[in-house]
Amino acid sequence: MVNIMGQSKIKENWELIRNRLKENFKNLSEEELEYTDDEEELFNNIQKKLKVSREELLYLFYLYIYG
Repeated sequence: MVNIMGQSKIKENWELIRNRLKENFKNLSEEELEYTDDEEELFNNIQKKLKVSREELLYLFYLYIYG
């Protein structure tokens, strides 16, 4: 997947991203936030649950990583 940070940057920082998502969005379950090799499915599921676009989701990730 091509995005503003690259797949490896998200994977490297997934624990941080996951923890911030859990803090800010109580409706996300542990299972929904478990990183898998199918990053596309993971992102799609989170997007649907949060009702945000892919760009908005990636922007959240960017903010969580770079602050």
